[in-house]
Amino acid sequence: MKLLNFLADGQAHFGLAVDGYAVPFTALQAHERTSFPELESIYTYLESLPESFEHASMLADRVPGLIELGDTQGMYPIIGVRILPPIPKPAALLDFALTPRHLVNSMRTMLRHEFGLLASRLVSSLLEKRMYRMSSSPTPPYYKGNHLSVIGDHDEIGWPSYTSYPDIEPELAILTGRPGHKIAGYMIFNDASARDVQFPEMFGSGPARSKDFSKGNGLGPFLVTPDEIPDPLSLNVIARVGERFVWKGSTLEYAVRPERVVDYFEGIFTLVPGVVLGMGTIPGCTGLDNDQWIEPGEIVEIMFEGLGTLHQKVPTVPAGLEKSRWEQRF
Repeated sequence: MKLLNFLADGQAHFGLAVDGYAVPFTALQAHERTSFPELESIYTYLESLPESFEHASMLADRVPGLIELGDTQGMYPIIGVRILPPIPKPAALLDFALTPRHLVNSMRTMLRHEFGLLASRLVSSLLEKRMYRMSSSPTPPYYKGNHLSVIGDHDEIGWPSYTSYPDIEPELAILTGRPGHKIAGYMIFNDASARDVQFPEMFGSGPARSKDFSKGNGLGPFLVTPDEIPDPLSLNVIARVGERFVWKGSTLEYAVRPERVVDYFEGIFTLVPGVVLGMGTIPGCTGLDNDQWIEPGEIVEIMFEGLGTLHQKVPTVPAGLEKSRWEQRF
């Protein structure tokens, strides 16, 4: 199933995306003369697994037949609704670094901008093996993201005034359920970043201003249940930046599987429903990987096979833009 939150006719709905329609669970329950309180919201759904999944699946099975009969009362053409984040207020947002090739690419670009080409070549060769070891370590690195800065499909990403190098980061994200049903589903995660302030943070307390700004965490467009994604590490990924760049990658490059990510966190703290776990950036699909940068007013499209396409808008250059530590772009 593809679960979604959306706005239509001035109301917020929780429901399904099926055959070009956004279908509220309330409409389906009214049609079937049933009542499932656990389908009131994404939060009650997560708290009530597996019963909520079973009831949602039963209702979802009815939708194609209704559409075929022309009985679409209470449904909305999905093109005409505003899609909200699959979980607007996560319990927490934690992000791993599980793609060593992205780490290597990123370090090379950062070093080139910080110290020049020669330093980039010398230092990156020394760090490359360490990056690969780190990603597959029994204690893989992660940081705590800003779970209050979530945005959805077609929303505008944040651009703080202290960066001239805003960037996207396409990732596979896990949404946690209850014990026994730890993975409620998968979704696209755009971990927006401020690159020209990131390097000093990587050798200090970790990501801070480079990650924690408002409207910096794009999620969506759907929460896709695990039964539809038999192998989450075999998904093709395409990121389009306006009409200028098309970057391609794959979830095949993750060093560990999603189940291990969840198990790792359970060894640290009690995992509650509604935690977003980012798996790490898809190599080759960021400005930092390629030293190519998004521009004001562009539309970014992030497509994951089986998960849909997350659209994000790049805003205009912020007022009072501060001088960059790197070459000034604007």
